[in-house]
Parts: sequence; C-alpha cells; structure tokens
Amino acid sequence: MLNHPAQFMSEEEVPSEEEQIEPQVAASDEAEQEVEETVETLSSLQASLKKSRWNVFMFLGLAFLMFGFALFPMSMDADFEYGTAEKDLGLVWGPSPGGEDFMDVPYQVSVKINQLPSSTGNITLEVFVVQTDDCTDPEVASDAEIKARTGDSHQFQYDYFNSPVEGKTYTFDFDLDFGQYCLTAKIIGPDGTIVDPSRTNLVVTGKLWPNQVIAGVPGLIFLGLSTFAFVGAQKVGKKVKSLLEDDKVTEEQIVLDEARRQKIAAGPGGPPKPVAGPGGPPTTVAGPSGGPPSGSTGPTNVAAAPTESMKSGPPPAQSTIEQPIVAESTSALEDGSTFEDAGNGYFYRKMANGGYEQQIYIKNSEGQYVPYQAE
Repeated sequence: MLNHPAQFMSEEEVPSEEEQIEPQVAASDEAEQEVEETVETLSSLQASLKKSRWNVFMFLGLAFLMFGFALFPMSMDADFEYGTAEKDLGLVWGPSPGGEDFMDVPYQVSVKINQLPSSTGNITLEVFVVQTDDCTDPEVASDAEIKARTGDSHQFQYDYFNSPVEGKTYTFDFDLDFGQYCLTAKIIGPDGTIVDPSRTNLVVTGKLWPNQVIAGVPGLIFLGLSTFAFVGAQKVGKKVKSLLEDDKVTEEQIVLDEARRQKIAAGPGGPPKPVAGPGGPPTTVAGPSGGPPSGSTGPTNVAAAPTESMKSGPPPAQSTIEQPIVAESTSALEDGSTFEDAGNGYFYRKMANGGYEQQIYIKNSEGQYVPYQAE
C-alpha cells in the first residue's frame, strides 16, 4: 500500500471548500449575531430615550399651560354712581364647596380715591362682597351688608379702611366660594351715611382667579410627571452611553448595519459575479512515497525498454524528474483525466478535479494504460 502526501489525496479525502469555510462562517455568524443584538438593544434604548425626552417636553408644556390658566386673572371694573361703586360678578366657579378653605377663589379689589369732600372728618372706606342672586334689589343688598358687618358667614364678606386719603389706592383681598356674588364699595361718614356723592370719585377694579385651583392642581401633577420623565431619560441616557463606551458600538457601525439591513430587504441586484478558477496545475507535484529502489532512475527511453525491466520492481520513492511529463493527447480520457509519467515506466492518473487516483498504471505493449499488479 502506497502512502501519498496531502497533495495526492483523493477527492473523498480532501476536505471540501464548504467544510473548510464552515467554522469561519459559524464564527462570523456568531459575531454578527452579537453585533445585531447589541445594535438592537442600543436602538431600542435610543428610541426609549427619545420617547422619554418627548415626554419631558410634553409634560412641561402642559404644566406651563395649566399654570398660565391658573395665574391669569379675570379683570372687571365697577361702575361708580351716586357715591357707590357696584358690580355684579356673576357666577364664580371653583371646586370650593362652602366655608373657608384652600380651594377658595382669590378675589382682589383695588379702590383708587380720586376725589373726597373738603371737610371729610372721620370717614371710612367700606368694601362688600356678598353672595346674592340679585344685585339690583336694595333691600337684599342692605340685609347682606348687615350680615357682612357681623362677620359670621363666609358668604358675606366685608373689609374697610379708616380715614382714607385722596389720591391713594387701597387693596382688599377676599376668598370666595362657588356661587353668585355682588361687589359694593363706598365711603361713609361718622353717622353711617354716604358722604357727598357730588364731591366723591372712586375708581374700583377687581381681579378674579377662578382657575387657580382647577388648573393649578393639574399643573402640579404634570410638573411632577415631567420630573419623573426627566429622571427616566437620564437613566436611559446613561445606559446608552455605557453601551457606546463598553461595547465599542459607534455611530458608523449603526449606520453600516442599517444600510446592510436595507440592502438585504431590497434583495440582490443581479446574479452573482463569476469567480475565476485556478490559473493552472500545481507548480510542483511530488511522486508517491513508496515504490522501487531510490537508486533506480529508470531507462532513458521508456519505449525502448523491455517489458520485464519495466515491471522489475515497485515505483521509485520519488520522481527524479523535476517537472512531471504530462501524457500525450492520446492519454487523455473522456472524463478529463490524464496520465503523468512517474519514471521507470510507471504512470499516475490525474483526475479532472486535480486529485490523483490511488492506483499505479503501466503502459502495455499495445500502448494502453493498465493498472500495475505486483508479481
């Protein structure tokens, strides 16, 4: 049995190209899978970061909108006639049920004294904010003022300032429940009657904040949600930064991976390009490792040598011919294989795929190649 080097292995013994590249493909697939998982994780985190930032802006915007409604007052002016300034406030809405509490609607009244009688004496500036359905009924207004002066009910509120000065502005603050209200402002003398109306001029304005609680509480809630969204965005941002630093995933890799995915989704643009095969036979082909004695170089003329000398022994251990002599065109078979001279009348059959058949051939008297059989 002859032992041949690796380059003389048959097609069955030589590993196929698919078997050789299979470990490389597997390693490449694992690396690509790891990169894809990292990119997918990074992409999901970036999407979550973007969503968190939008939530921060959205909740902040809603909070500012609510605070704008809460802090924007409703202005109203009272009509001053016959020494008295009166104003029907209409319905004051708010969540306050009844009594004094933190949900009351703030109401601020400003009274500017433009003119007072020359001999004023001991006068008082009085302001009433009473809850009543009819502001034009004098009897109802009088009864409400009496209840307001006693100070027993939150529905009838009263405030005053002694000895007001001409040219100054005085401010009064009230807290109202839900209901219909009327405003009255006047200056009275020591006897409790209105001072000379012809010589008195008051400018009364008011500011009402009915949405302070209705819009303020949601504004605080939205502000809290924006704070939580900001904290969440910071945490996600730290995770994204950690992935970019630890896993060395750069923006260029993300762009390349996205381009590769788009290319795969689009499909191939055409047939695969042809791949050039080997340029020719191997440059150096060694003979079999076993064979006839190394000292036998074989006849110089194979055709003239007798048949007995050609079969006198096994083929040489290695060929003394540096370049194998390719058989003539008559030695080429239909399957594309050829016979190469190994010296001493022995031949090797070279297959079309470049491998060698594990059989030694000799040429008989008729010029045909037949398998060599040891005698």
